[in-house]
Amino acid sequence: MTLRAELSAIAEPLVAKVMEHPFWTGLREGTLPPSSLWYFAEQDARHVVPAYARALARCAGIAERDEHGELLCSAATATFGSLPKLAAGLSGLAAGQSPAGPDGTVARPVVHAYASFMLAGSTVSFATGIVSLLPMTWFHLFVSNDLQKRCDPRSRYASWVEQYPPGGDYEGYVNAFLAMVDEMGAQCSAADRSRLVDRFLVGARYEWAFAEAAWQRQEWAV
Repeated sequence: MTLRAELSAIAEPLVAKVMEHPFWTGLREGTLPPSSLWYFAEQDARHVVPAYARALARCAGIAERDEHGELLCSAATATFGSLPKLAAGLSGLAAGQSPAGPDGTVARPVVHAYASFMLAGSTVSFATGIVSLLPMTWFHLFVSNDLQKRCDPRSRYASWVEQYPPGGDYEGYVNAFLAMVDEMGAQCSAADRSRLVDRFLVGARYEWAFAEAAWQRQEWAV
């Protein structure tokens, strides 16, 4: 079994749980509290996406194969390039409400942990680095496609949902990323492969935890 097939079997039930989380359900139906969407969008734009971009660049820097470095550098550049769009989206949300609460420039507990997890992967190995990024890479495609298919057009968040999916050939990028993961899986030992699977599972759990943190508007306890 390829590593992609093994991870796909793990991802399928987890993606289903993520997409049925009250955060995403409420976003599709228009019942999500505005403060939860603000929490998600602000933390995503200021912390999660920048961490993802930097982690991509770090992995590119240690890639042994030029084509892997090229893929990751291009993805890092595109991700950094998306930050102004995300900032503009925040301005649009802020225009419709007066977000209250702690300073959004501070990463919340789950977000801080997830960002650190992604950034730390490449310090272990190239394979660990890219597997650490795979959940965000892959789940974003699933969630974006699901939102486009199932979002109620009458939802007050329909315009936000419309701009949420990444531009360009994102599905092609995900497939290229998965092909790279498969190459790493074919080269590693059984023990290393098991560690990669465990790493992927942790990242996938963070995808659910981020939605939960936004739903609960989780803050630091002290």
